[in-house]
Amino acid sequence: MAKRYTNKKHVEWVSNLDCCIADHFNRLRQNGTMPKDRPRCSDYNIQAHHLLKPIFSSRGMSLRAGDKDVIPLCFSCHSSLHNMGNEFKFFEKMVLNTRFGMATAERLWNESPHNKGDKNETNTKSINTRTLKRT
Repeated sequence: MAKRYTNKKHVEWVSNLDCCIADHFNRLRQNGTMPKDRPRCSDYNIQAHHLLKPIFSSRGMSLRAGDKDVIPLCFSCHSSLHNMGNEFKFFEKMVLNTRFGMATAERLWNESPHNKGDKNETNTKSINTRTLKRT
């Protein structure tokens, strides 16, 4: 089995972004398409969540995904995801897109200032990049 990819600086960078669920709803608010029954999201204590269904790495018994497969989640969303136990169902419930976590992890890895030019190792699809830093 290949060694798990680690990149502490990338994980720290992701931990300093806004919760990706809150960010999604902020974009909907700006577009004027905010749903009335929007799930609650706290904007504090952001944690880097390693995907349960990673795209760049694999998981195994007692082995979490590599550090390329991380997304920022607030404590509330992170707890809800793990309590639900199914990442695809969580994202379907929250943002109506089962692949939201995978797409977010891929976009963040491609935008990361700590991506060491490992573009040849990643799936570099054309994505819309934008800044996610907190204000």
